[in-house]
Amino acid sequence: MKKKLGIGSISFGLSFFAFIWAFEIMGFCLGDSILATLNIPTWSNTANASGTHYTVFYSLLFVIPAIPIAMKHKDDLFANVGKWLSIAMCVMLLLGLLFMSR
Repeated sequence: MKKKLGIGSISFGLSFFAFIWAFEIMGFCLGDSILATLNIPTWSNTANASGTHYTVFYSLLFVIPAIPIAMKHKDDLFANVGKWLSIAMCVMLLLGLLFMSR
């Protein structure tokens, strides 16, 4: 059975966008740029861009909805990949929170 693009395919797009939003790629971080434009701090220590990187946690707004979308529409193209990417990113972020609190 050939899978088609559908609602479940959005989960991969959300996961991919969350990754681009949260991490610096070739010296550019999309989330930092957008939040700076909106005058929202991106680091807990804004003086020298250190401490907690808040932008990573804003990416949860994209990753968390991707999981139920992929699970509900699991027969769509890229839904399974989107689900596992989202789960992996959530686990990484939660582990980061765990180690950050020590």
